[in-house]
Amino acid sequence: MRLTQLHRRPFVKPLIGTLAALVALVLIGVVCIILFSESLLRSLIETKGSKWLGREVAINGEVTVDWHWRYTQIKVEKLQIDNAADFNEPDMVRVELIDLNFKPLQLLRGRVDVSALNIVAPEIFLERKVDKNANWNFPALAQTDADAVPDNRYEFPVIDQLQISRGHIVFKDGVKGLNLDLKLDSVKANDKKTIAENKDFAKGYALKGTGKLQEQDFRITATGGSLSELRDSSVSFPLRLTLDMGETYVLIDGRFQDPIKLEGVDAVLKIKGANLADIFYLTAIPLPPTPNYTLEGQLTKAGKVWSYRNFKGLVGSSDLSGDLSYDIGGERGFFKANLVSNVLDAADLGGFIGLSSESEAAKSTKLIPDVPLSRERLLATDLDVSLKAAKVDAPNLPFKGMDVRFDLRDGILKLDPLDLVLADGTVDGSIEIDANPEVPPMKMNLNLRQLSLAQFFKDTRFESTTKGLFGGKVALAGEGASLADVLATSNGDLALIMSGGEISLLLIEAADLDLGQAAPLFLGKDKSTRINCGVMDFAVKDGVFASKVVALDTKDSLLVGNVGINLKDEVIDARLDAKPKDTSLLSLRIPITITGQLKDPSIGLDKEKTANRSAAAIALGALLTPFAALLAFVEKNDVPETDCRALIESASK
Repeated sequence: MRLTQLHRRPFVKPLIGTLAALVALVLIGVVCIILFSESLLRSLIETKGSKWLGREVAINGEVTVDWHWRYTQIKVEKLQIDNAADFNEPDMVRVELIDLNFKPLQLLRGRVDVSALNIVAPEIFLERKVDKNANWNFPALAQTDADAVPDNRYEFPVIDQLQISRGHIVFKDGVKGLNLDLKLDSVKANDKKTIAENKDFAKGYALKGTGKLQEQDFRITATGGSLSELRDSSVSFPLRLTLDMGETYVLIDGRFQDPIKLEGVDAVLKIKGANLADIFYLTAIPLPPTPNYTLEGQLTKAGKVWSYRNFKGLVGSSDLSGDLSYDIGGERGFFKANLVSNVLDAADLGGFIGLSSESEAAKSTKLIPDVPLSRERLLATDLDVSLKAAKVDAPNLPFKGMDVRFDLRDGILKLDPLDLVLADGTVDGSIEIDANPEVPPMKMNLNLRQLSLAQFFKDTRFESTTKGLFGGKVALAGEGASLADVLATSNGDLALIMSGGEISLLLIEAADLDLGQAAPLFLGKDKSTRINCGVMDFAVKDGVFASKVVALDTKDSLLVGNVGINLKDEVIDARLDAKPKDTSLLSLRIPITITGQLKDPSIGLDKEKTANRSAAAIALGALLTPFAALLAFVEKNDVPETDCRALIESASK
């Protein structure tokens, strides 16, 4: 059973109504069978039943009545009820055999007391095309409240034993997008008296079945209380239900104050599986893809709101706890959750923002994840989810924590506020995705505030020689079904700014290819050089990042460059030129190039510059000693101080 649809009762309500009509067709002649023959009972069922339901009711087999004062047995073979017009399946109901034993003397007390009811091979086809066009809408029921269930369960017939075997139920709901095909191996139920008198009936209620839900195979088993408890709404009904669907396992174990109306639920809910996104098939809640998970908490229901309280568990290697609720009172379901994690692995979080799993990322030739967004799931329900993590483990990224709210209303998903603690600073802003258009647009506005440069060199030899804070701003808008598509079509700006701080002198001298000054740093203790300012300012158009300014001004050198990144093809073409502010014999002054695919770029030297310098070295080497050939690479100190204020003000705009 689909849990969400169960408490909405689009499946349960028509099924109960159909079964009640089916039994009523047989019971309609119970009072008359004492006086009349089998042929009259057949006529009553077919004629009166057809008139009442507005559909043809036929019995294509035998009708037998075995009359006794203590009990009377009725058998009806091959009963069928026609389907409504404009539905493909010719019959709505087909039953191979209805075998009913009732106590005729109880009729004198004004009650229908069935000692045994055995239904063999019932086939029920339920279908809804649009909201008011369903094949379970009968004319007689149209004048009554189809949702109404009597508060006094004693209005129902007393049944001592119930058995259903080889059942088949098909339910198609075009409104909810639900497709259920359930084969009931067996359903058995007994009252308290029968259980007490017969040791073979150890349980009051038992159900076994298999089927497909949204084309996913599943198996369901359930055990519960007696039929007597089911009829008495003042007594809570014990129920234990397990469902296996692929790698998803669900266990509900507790009590229902009123299982017919699904009220007063108080049960333990355990759920585990390979991917939280698979829960969509059971609940219509659009959760993100995740690694293996296991969760346990308390399931309750008050009015139209189902709640999962104080649950705890693991998603991948991340701990997760909190409370969630699902309100089914409106036209669309509304899912609300407050989630907390002490240590959250970023790999487990990737699905929230469209990132690939580690295995998928390793196989892909692309750097940017191309995980498609499921529009259908975002349009299925509304949600409001807050996620707080005290610590976030992310390889090569100095994450500290996060606080983000996922707000989904009418197909528009907003991550707002989005607060990340990164590198002792913060990243805040918002992301918005509109799933209503065929090609969803996305807007991203992020602020980077006081991020520590040293944190990005953590656990490297450069950590102790790197200091300072930087910030920036990201404003992008694109469209597409995945993060890769969005970035490949994006327009906007990206800027990073730094003023003050220190950086490893080895990094600067190595970038400068100043072998004379870098060699001692490689062999000995590294030093730091003061950062005057740093600016990276990009204009983004149609997925192409083009640098307006790339500059890092330090006490010893000025790094400048041009960087172009095409996110459609994931290609980079960058040229960085380090200009030393001192004179060094071994300063090659050859620009560094970075080219090729983003996931595996090639880093080299500018070929033209290298060729020119090499030709000069060879010419000198022909006349002078090998040491003198190095004079070709000596440059005069002619690098001016950078106007940092102007650079920063320009990028800030």
